Amino acid sequence: MKNWIYPTIVFMFFLYAMAFVFFYTYKGQNSYSGSRVHGSGATTSVESFQAEINKRIK
Repeated sequence: MKNWIYPTIVFMFFLYAMAFVFFYTYKGQNSYSGSRVHGSGATTSVESFQAEINKRIK
């Protein structure tokens, strides 16, 4: 019994941590960058993205 209880508890903590990261990654994607991207107009093509990057580099 001692051989499997510690790895099981560690694995449960690992699953909890992965669920926490997964949930807040996708929740944060909508709440943090969503208003910023929609407010300034999202970049839709490679050419416009490249032009935007070149403007910021200069």
